[in-house]
Amino acid sequence: MRRILVVDDEPDIRVLVDEALTMAGYDVTTAANGAEAVSKAAATLPDLVLLDIVMPDADGFTVYERLRAKPVGLVCPIIFLTAKTEIDDKLLGFEKGAADYVTKPFHVRELVARVKVHLQELGPPKGDTPNPMTDRECEVVRLLASGKTYKQVARALNLSQSTVRNHLHNVYHKLNVVDRAQAVIVSRENGWI
Repeated sequence: MRRILVVDDEPDIRVLVDEALTMAGYDVTTAANGAEAVSKAAATLPDLVLLDIVMPDADGFTVYERLRAKPVGLVCPIIFLTAKTEIDDKLLGFEKGAADYVTKPFHVRELVARVKVHLQELGPPKGDTPNPMTDRECEVVRLLASGKTYKQVARALNLSQSTVRNHLHNVYHKLNVVDRAQAVIVSRENGWI
């Protein structure tokens, strides 16, 4: 059974998401703040994290960094689930390496579907649609999907950050998407990464 950690300081959100994901067949652990999130993540090593941004002890961006850093060292998808709807917040979330960014209020069924996509449990049969991306573009999307930042992708592929962004711009155009989360979802749904 896949394990999911839900981090939100609002009890109603924790209960709602916990119930929906439990009914979908997941093993759910919840945390009310950043310190509890780091502790529970280290203990359970979740397959995916849903992470609020506005919390009293530490914001979600800080908690994200703590979850990725040692000793926890999570490599699983982390999805921001937040009331912060400004484009700058969304961009910061993706620059940090988030797999997705879901704003409140949200539809529970859509949230469960996004979780399934990021856990590669949902989508059409793989390999039916030809891949329009080059091998390098696929590699950029694959690394971003694994939680790497633009800087880390550039370093891994021995490219400049500007070149990484150019590759991503080409991907957006080819896949008819507007952000990296959509590019990752479409690429995974079609089995290209």
